Amino acid sequence: MKAISHCPSSSSADKVAITGLGGVCSLGNSIGEIARRFMSGESGKKQITDFDTGEFSPLAAQAKNPPVIKTDIHPELARSMGKHLSLLLASAGEAFCRAGIGSGMFDPQDIGFFAGMGMVDYHVEDLLGAVLKSMNPDGGLDYDRFFAVGYREIYPLWPLGMLNNVAFCQVSIHFGLQGENCVFSPHGDAGIQAVAEAVNVLVDGKAKVALAGGVSEEISPLSLARARLHGLIGSPEKKELLDPASEIFLGECGAMLVLEPLSSALERGAHILGRISGFGFAYGKDRERGFASRQAICLAIGGALCHAGLDPGGIGLVMTAGLSRNELEAVGEIFGGDVEPPIMMTTAKTMGEMFAAGPVLSAAIGLTIPDARSSVLSPRSYALRPILVNGISYEGRCASMIVEKTSGETL
Repeated sequence: MKAISHCPSSSSADKVAITGLGGVCSLGNSIGEIARRFMSGESGKKQITDFDTGEFSPLAAQAKNPPVIKTDIHPELARSMGKHLSLLLASAGEAFCRAGIGSGMFDPQDIGFFAGMGMVDYHVEDLLGAVLKSMNPDGGLDYDRFFAVGYREIYPLWPLGMLNNVAFCQVSIHFGLQGENCVFSPHGDAGIQAVAEAVNVLVDGKAKVALAGGVSEEISPLSLARARLHGLIGSPEKKELLDPASEIFLGECGAMLVLEPLSSALERGAHILGRISGFGFAYGKDRERGFASRQAICLAIGGALCHAGLDPGGIGLVMTAGLSRNELEAVGEIFGGDVEPPIMMTTAKTMGEMFAAGPVLSAAIGLTIPDARSSVLSPRSYALRPILVNGISYEGRCASMIVEKTSGETL
């Protein structure tokens, strides 16, 4: 399939500063902890013990103990939304805290909120009471009983709880976010789309501050089945991966950035962690290997470089999606020749496929690590050179984002 790209024409994105970072995943409940453990080579991949994985792969990178944040959300609704809600609340809370933004600092209508979010699946226990009340004496399902009494056992807002934008709305209510907003779904490109939309809103003056990021899917029997159906993961016996070059497993994560116009961030004395300087988007599916094609990924990377006004030699670190051989070939093509090759890292090998949260967490890690020379993963330094982050979908969409580190902050 011929690749189609979109390269933003404006270079005004370099006026948008990153003032806050937040993240929760299998390696920890804060960006600092996650970055330290990632750079030391730790892996969040563990055996799934909360449910029987059956014929699916028993390994995943689960966020086992996300922080508990007290809210006014009805417990039944919160349970229906599962980890989506916990991951969103915790990562958003850390990002706002690190940005020094508290309640009342901004008019709620001046705060934008943009997130890429994965699917929300139901829990068997949500329907178990209705099923039990609807059974006939022979143990079969009696639809007359269901429509007479059984349905009453289902929490009335249960169907809404499975819409990913309901968790999004609950977080907006909790933090008082009433400005421009949008939900993007559900893969790696969606996280970058969320950040790009936040940047556009800030540049256009439609918001004074914006929260942007992504949230993965919760790992469950249904999410494993969906990943297997799309060829993303294989079974323990049959390694039927979409791309044989990858050992893909699922990961849970919420990752958020706080973005502000650079001038107003400096005016309020915010600590500038970095800035967003470019985006590139493309589409083109590789029918043989799956994921986005090499050509599409090249177009997305090229678009981001063009938007940022950089050439390949200006990039110091590439945070790859780490899911496809096509991406490695595209990066090799862009950064080959006489260009000094950048350092390459990926979170996918240790924290799994985190969908929309993946590239946002990668950007946060890239901005947090003080110097790659201290890492067991790389002996070289990328200093303060710009960071390229890729987000890729098995459906063929891909996106690239360039962030620049503007401080010497360490862990």
